[in-house]
Amino acid sequence: MGPAPFTAPETASTSVITILALVLGSSVVAGALGHILTGLRAGATVRRDRYAAAVKVLVARIEYPYRIRRRTSDDPEVLSTLAITGHDLQETLAESRAWIATESTVLSEVFDNCLTNLDAAFKQACSDAWNATPVTAAAEMNLGGFGVGNQQHIVTTMERALGYRFGLRRLIPAFVLRRLFRRLQLLRA
Repeated sequence: MGPAPFTAPETASTSVITILALVLGSSVVAGALGHILTGLRAGATVRRDRYAAAVKVLVARIEYPYRIRRRTSDDPEVLSTLAITGHDLQETLAESRAWIATESTVLSEVFDNCLTNLDAAFKQACSDAWNATPVTAAAEMNLGGFGVGNQQHIVTTMERALGYRFGLRRLIPAFVLRRLFRRLQLLRA
């Protein structure tokens, strides 16, 4: 008779299985957690880029009347370039509005308020710019009292509201955020 086969006590195999399960489980959990965090970071990056584009549209809308006013001629080529710029601005504005509306109803309201606050001055400045004669000398580039005036408060309103779409503040429910924005005067009642 040969030696009896060696068998490990049952508790040893159970602890090996437990250790293997913990090691594999922690790897799976770490992988899943890493995947979730990567997705959250990517989502935040997309939001940041899209909101930056929306603020850029606000600034472009403020600046557009100055482009019209500073045109150097009424030649068809110059007018066509300005018209194309205006059309592109409108398309980008519509795209930004649609994206913001799907991303946050409250931020959509803030963006719409910003545009409404800018609209009257924008339309009047564009009308005045188109009716003015083209600039023919460098000194005429100084426009004095022309334009939409200082509209930085509109851009600042949007920028302040955007802070609530990132980090933990993103978790604030819409109805609470709307109240907060009204209290902070980022949104009209």
